[in-house]
Amino acid sequence: MDAKKYARVIYWRAKPGQFEAYSEYLQTHVEPIDHEALQRGSLISFTTLVDASPDAAWTHMRLFVFANEHQRANMVEALGRANASINPDAAVRAARAAHAATLRDKVSESDLDVLG
Repeated sequence: MDAKKYARVIYWRAKPGQFEAYSEYLQTHVEPIDHEALQRGSLISFTTLVDASPDAAWTHMRLFVFANEHQRANMVEALGRANASINPDAAVRAARAAHAATLRDKVSESDLDVLG
């Protein structure tokens, strides 16, 4: 069994004036999907860190931890299945994704290994 853990970090920057709205969007719409993926065994944990300072390179850092490389490699698909389970209407999912695009921009993404 692979005792090593794996992570993916995604950095987002809220659009000007959208910090609170994006934070609320994450809590209301995204975290339930993350919890569903967690219950399905698709990841070990998730965390969102925020930096509200005006000169921050990113405003919201999402950290996902996985039990193995396979989970990490299949993160997008697993979250998609969790989303479809919670939100079966594809039109609702598409509208939420379009709304998210008005709130934030992706800064970067990295796959990492977890020490300890």
